[in-house]
Parts: sequence; structure tokens; C-alpha cells
Amino acid sequence: MLNTDAPLKPWYKQFWPCFLFFLPLCAVVAGIITFFIAQNNSPVLVSGDYYKEGLAINASKRLEDNAKTMGLSTKIISTATTLTVHLNGKNLDAENLFVRLLHPAFDEFDTALVLTRIADNVFQAHVKLAKSGKWYISIKDQTNEWEINTTFYQD
Repeated sequence: MLNTDAPLKPWYKQFWPCFLFFLPLCAVVAGIITFFIAQNNSPVLVSGDYYKEGLAINASKRLEDNAKTMGLSTKIISTATTLTVHLNGKNLDAENLFVRLLHPAFDEFDTALVLTRIADNVFQAHVKLAKSGKWYISIKDQTNEWEINTTFYQD
């Protein structure tokens, strides 16, 4: 027989209703937190002028093809304070090279440099890279005749 004299607790003081409401409540709170994180940390991986950059790819490919026909290749050495580029191939008369260093994920670390000749086909600049890891590098001569795009790893 059932004991009908025992007082019943209200529903909000019982275990199962509170447990069943707790799980969806956690999902709602996690969704709100995720929304605010996404709003405050917007991604910057896509350029705002992506159409013009897409059109410029053909010009960049032409410059890369010129570097290949000239037989140019690079060896990049990066220390804590300097970036040195050794060009292999044709002996160049350029006194400077223009370099763009692009971080793959954070555009605030991107930088542009002018490397100065220190020996035959050896160019150097003083720079302290803000982050270690993989970097994309674009190297051009001062006459904008050729371009080499490659990657290197900063320790």
C-alpha cells in the first residue's frame, strides 16, 4: 500500500526536474559565452580586398616565372635579430631586396623589410620577428623584375 500521509516536496525541490533543467541551461550558457567570444575575436584571415588580390595573382605568377627562368633560388637564415637571404643563381646588381614577411594566422605580425647587400648575392636586415613558427616570405628585387615566394621556420 502507498503511504499517502507523507508530504510531497514541491517540484522545484525534487532531484529529477532540477537535473533535467540543468543540462539545457548549461547549453544555453555555453552558447551565450561562445557568441561573445566570437564577437570579440573576429577572424582576420580573409582580406577585405580579396577580389583585387585575386586579380593580382596573375602578375605575381609572371614575376615568379621570371625568377624561375633566371634560375633564382634562396636560402633563408633567421637569427634572433637578423634575417639573411642568400640568392643562388644569376649574380644580381641590386643593392636592396624588398621582403614581405607574412604570418599564416595573425596579420598584426606581418612586416615589410628592405634587405641590404652585404656580399655577392647575400642580403641582410635587422629584424626581430614577433612570433616563432612558420612564416611566408615574398622577396622582390628593386626593379620589380622577379619575385620568389617561399616559407621558412623561425625558431
